[in-house]
Amino acid sequence: MIVLSKMVGGEITVSKKLTYDKLKTPDKDVAPVVVWNATAKCNLRCIHCYADASSMNNNSHNNGIYARGNIKMKELTTNEVKSLIDDLSSINVPVILFSGGEPLMREDIFELMLYAKNKGISPSLSTNGTLIDNESSEILKKIGVSYVGVSLDGVRETNDRFRGLKGAFDKALEGLLNAKNAGILTGIRFTVTKYNIKDVPYILDLLVENEIPRFCLYHLVPSGRAGFKDDISVKERRELMEWLFKKSIELRDDKEKIEILTVDNPADGVFFYLKLREIDEDIAEKALEFLKQRGGDSSGYKIADIDMFGNVHPNQFWWDYTIGNVRDVSFSKLWINPTDPLLIKLREKTRYIKGERCGRCRFKELCGGFRLRALRAGDLWGDDPSCYLKDDEIGIT
Repeated sequence: MIVLSKMVGGEITVSKKLTYDKLKTPDKDVAPVVVWNATAKCNLRCIHCYADASSMNNNSHNNGIYARGNIKMKELTTNEVKSLIDDLSSINVPVILFSGGEPLMREDIFELMLYAKNKGISPSLSTNGTLIDNESSEILKKIGVSYVGVSLDGVRETNDRFRGLKGAFDKALEGLLNAKNAGILTGIRFTVTKYNIKDVPYILDLLVENEIPRFCLYHLVPSGRAGFKDDISVKERRELMEWLFKKSIELRDDKEKIEILTVDNPADGVFFYLKLREIDEDIAEKALEFLKQRGGDSSGYKIADIDMFGNVHPNQFWWDYTIGNVRDVSFSKLWINPTDPLLIKLREKTRYIKGERCGRCRFKELCGGFRLRALRAGDLWGDDPSCYLKDDEIGIT
C-alpha cells in the first residue's frame, strides 16, 4: 500500500487514524494486518473477484458448507472464529479486515466484529456496500469499526456490468454514504482494469463531491476470476500514475479531507518519489524515508490472509498456496518464527529476486516488485510484468 497523499504532502494525512505503531517496526516477526474472508456468500458476481465468490454453490446457507467439484468445505464457525481472534489478540494483531465474499451476508458478522474490538483488535470492513442501510451503519458505528471501504469500479453502467447486477452502483453509493453519515471513516476501493480505466477521473470526482476521505486504487492481481487478459498495459499504467500524481498535488491543500492510495504495485512508490524529486527535494527525501519504512510488497509478513475455511495465505490473492489451517495449528504458531519455506523467503525476498529488471533495480530494497504477479507471469523471483519504470530510472543501462 502506497499512501500517495502522504508522500506528496510530506506528512500524515487521514491515514493517521489507521496507522499503528506496531506496523512501523522492521522486525520481520511483527504481527500483521489480517484479512479475514468471513464467508464465500456474495449477492453479486464480480468479473474480477479473487475469491471467486458465488461460484461455490452458495445460493443457500448450506450450514456454511460449500462444494467445489467433489470437494466440500465448511466455513469457520462462530466459536472457531472467536478462538482465532483470541489467538490474533495474543500476538497483538492490530487490524482485522473483514472481507468476503460479502462479509455482511454472514449472520454473526457484527458479533465477531465486536468480539475483535473488545479483544483490542481494530475491525475494518471491505464490502460491496449494497447491504449497508441506516440500521447496519449505526451498528457498525456503535461497534467501533475503524474503516469501511466500499468497492466502486466505474460509472454506473461499467460498475453494474462488473458486479453482475443492475442497480449495484446506486446501492453501493447509498451504502457508502450511509456509513459516512453515521460518522465512520469511509473510502472507495477501485480495481483498475482495461474495462474501467477511463472511469478513474469520474470516481475520484465523485469521491471529492461527496467528501469521502479515501480513494484506494488497486492494481489488478491475476487471481480467482481475474487474469492478465483483463489488465491494462504498462504504458496505460504509467500514464494513469502520472495523472494520479498530478491529481494528488492538486488535492494536497485539502489533505485533511482526501487521501489517495495505491495497492499491489510497489513500483508506484518509486515512481512517485522520482516525480517528487523533480519539484521538491525536501518532500522527496521525506517520501524516501516513508518508502524505507512502509514501501515494498508486504505479503507474508506485514499482511496475511485467512480464508473462510481457516486456510492461511501470504496475502488475499494467493489462495493457491496454503501455509496451514487454523483448525489444525494456531495462526500465531504458523506466522511467528515460521517454518514454512515460502514465508521465510518472502521475509528476505531481496536475497532471492532475480530477473533482468527486478534483479538489477537500484530500488530493489524499497520495492522488489509484487511477487505474486511475478509468479503468475511464470517466475516467483523474476520480473514483475506490471513495472512501468524506465531502465534509466532504475539504474539499468
